[in-house]
Amino acid sequence: MDKATYLKIKEDRLKAIEEQKHPRESFCYNCHRLQKNCLCHLIKPFETKIKFVILMHPMEAKKEKMGTGRISLAMLANSQMIMGVDFTEDNEVNGLINDSDNYCLTMYPGERSLNVSEHDVTPLQNLLSEKKNVIVFLIDGTWPCAKKMMRLSKNIRALPRVSFTATHTSIFEIKEQPADYCLSTLESIHFFIQECNRRGVEETHKKEDQMIAVFKEMINFQKECALNPSLSSYKRGSKLGYSKQEDRVKAKKWLTKSRSVILPDR
Repeated sequence: MDKATYLKIKEDRLKAIEEQKHPRESFCYNCHRLQKNCLCHLIKPFETKIKFVILMHPMEAKKEKMGTGRISLAMLANSQMIMGVDFTEDNEVNGLINDSDNYCLTMYPGERSLNVSEHDVTPLQNLLSEKKNVIVFLIDGTWPCAKKMMRLSKNIRALPRVSFTATHTSIFEIKEQPADYCLSTLESIHFFIQECNRRGVEETHKKEDQMIAVFKEMINFQKECALNPSLSSYKRGSKLGYSKQEDRVKAKKWLTKSRSVILPDR
């Protein structure tokens, strides 16, 4: 028996042993999960007057097959996703901005942003009543990446900003947020729609709450993956799974006044 044949037999034997440990399971190509962990039965798309355009960082797109941005995309019938870092010369983004039928905004905090929780939302109501396409761009990535994307994308940075005043902290307990007001992409969209409903801009009849139901299911599954070695999707980590939020210490770089997680609007 030559060496190549021996190595091939050895490889096949090891592969067979591995498959016995974790036999092949049915896979859902819609939500990129094993069929037994599929989220599709929870995903119920709904219509919104406002169109949401999710600007996703390539790292987020490749790393998270069904992260908060993709769940939002699946839930929002009136939405689309564009991947990139610097959108200044992006034809798709500029096509939306330059279309005279559209009125584009960027969902991002700022002193001059239109806060739908507190400010007069009549301008938004008027735009929608005039059949104007109100488009809200959101940046989907880690907060440092989002700040970089905002800084580089001159066209997105130049748009009027829209924001809200969050009344709760993120429930994304398996991840650490740099500040209490920082929410995930999904949570930001959910709360924004809630506030638009409260202020008479949207009429979704609480259909947006299903986004949170899917989000919680995703979080619970990831927590289980950290604790259960018998799962084929087991991710080695702490024996206790994810640490509690109250036990974590925020990174020092976000605690200094000289460095903000948000890019100022002036």
